[in-house]
Amino acid sequence: MVEIYHLQKIIFKSYNIRMETASTVKHYKTKDDYLQKRVAKSVLPVSEEATQLKVPLEAEKVDISNKAKDLKKSLKEDGKEIKQASKHLLKDAGISLAKALVSPIPLPSLGSTSPAKVAKPSEIKEKSDIPVNKPGIFLISGLELGAFSSDDHGLPELTEAITGAEHFSWKDEDKVMEAILKRTKDQPIILIGHSLGGDAAVNITNNLNTLKGGFRKVNLLVTLDSVGFGNDIIPQNVGKNLNFISDDDYFFNDGPNIARDSKRTNVENILRNENHTSIDDSADVHFEIMENVNSVMNEFKKNKKFQQLSALYDSFSKPEKNSEAIEPKV
Repeated sequence: MVEIYHLQKIIFKSYNIRMETASTVKHYKTKDDYLQKRVAKSVLPVSEEATQLKVPLEAEKVDISNKAKDLKKSLKEDGKEIKQASKHLLKDAGISLAKALVSPIPLPSLGSTSPAKVAKPSEIKEKSDIPVNKPGIFLISGLELGAFSSDDHGLPELTEAITGAEHFSWKDEDKVMEAILKRTKDQPIILIGHSLGGDAAVNITNNLNTLKGGFRKVNLLVTLDSVGFGNDIIPQNVGKNLNFISDDDYFFNDGPNIARDSKRTNVENILRNENHTSIDDSADVHFEIMENVNSVMNEFKKNKKFQQLSALYDSFSKPEKNSEAIEPKV
């Protein structure tokens, strides 16, 4: 028994020595000593590894904060766009409803010259005294809502492809109107509009089809899945209307257009399988538009050349008449 006792004592002693020399073991004299050292450890400076870890976390927080601010700004701007578009559509709906209540037949008879929707004379800016002697080709985009934009690529790219073309928003009816009235009357006018931009293009043609607008001719009107009210009757001052209709979105589908005077205006309704937001990006639609734009411009160049030749002929023929008139009598 005595030998076993001494053996146990030797084992425990060697165990305690190993525990004391182990680097991972901490020893405290008393409970207070333990508490004091724990508190001191909690307030020690952050290690280098922890500092390095904290930097990317802070940067990520700043990045998320900036994204949140951008999203808030985008939503605020989109809210303004939606509000403005709603007012525009309500105004159109009110005009259409008023006409329906006044007349038992909502569609006017063919040959009538009264436009479907005309702005007040005060709303149309006066024509500038300085005329612009070049064709007017205007592309008008619809409502844009950030990532849900209905027209973020199609019309801007088409504008770049057409020489002399200008790009506007559906809110810029007055600006387009002013630019058209600056053109000399011999210059062709082409209007291309998508969604609310198509509605704006029809509004502009109606405003041009008045005394104030000088009954200015629109050689080509292209409407791409127009959204609005009272824009499906094309006035007599339009030479040709290409109306592309999406067969995919029933909510946006505005239906076919008709000519107020079929003898003066050629309307072509073209059904497409693209949806509302991609119809203006279609290569086939772009091809059809470009062919019609080139046709208008080629016809204009022919007429211009004929006019120049006529003027040249007149300039040669007039001096002969004048010389005979002033020849002295013998």
